[in-house]
Amino acid sequence: MGDWAASRAKARLDRREVLDELVAQVRYEVRVHLAEPATVSQYDESATVFSLGHTECAALLAHRQLLPWWERRLLRRFVQQLHGKTIAGSVADVPAGFEAPRAYGAEIARLNPDGGDTGARYDLQGRGLLTVFRLSLGGRGEAWPDRQEVAITSARNILACSSAFLRRSPWHVLWPVYRVRGLRVWRL
Repeated sequence: MGDWAASRAKARLDRREVLDELVAQVRYEVRVHLAEPATVSQYDESATVFSLGHTECAALLAHRQLLPWWERRLLRRFVQQLHGKTIAGSVADVPAGFEAPRAYGAEIARLNPDGGDTGARYDLQGRGLLTVFRLSLGGRGEAWPDRQEVAITSARNILACSSAFLRRSPWHVLWPVYRVRGLRVWRL
């Protein structure tokens, strides 16, 4: 019985390190953009953003049964805040190697914000902060007047959300971290 508990604790610790590494990669991508905005982006198509988000989301949610219940709940909330409900919901339905753009064409089309979308900056439509950030970096020829402001604001929100997730504790499930943005209250 002692060996099983020790191996389970080791697997839990390894999984937490993998989660922290994946979150650190996202934070690095956002910080690089804030330090030096790129003139050329790799996120020109929303299908590419969806596929990349799906892969990252599947990596975050892999082996989540090893984590305690409170950490699973925080991880689910964090993934939905970061990648959006559509991408987080597609992880269970679409396998990692499957061609996601063919399977989720309508959902991908709804991810694209436009110039009149006032909620894109704070992700009021639930697309995911990282998804909105990447969409605002791509597609240079599109008419989207507040593109740079959306990218900067969503990047700062990603950093705030991910830093709160990295400090996770059971208390965050019982009393979630609340933030006030304008007139809207959201939680991690």
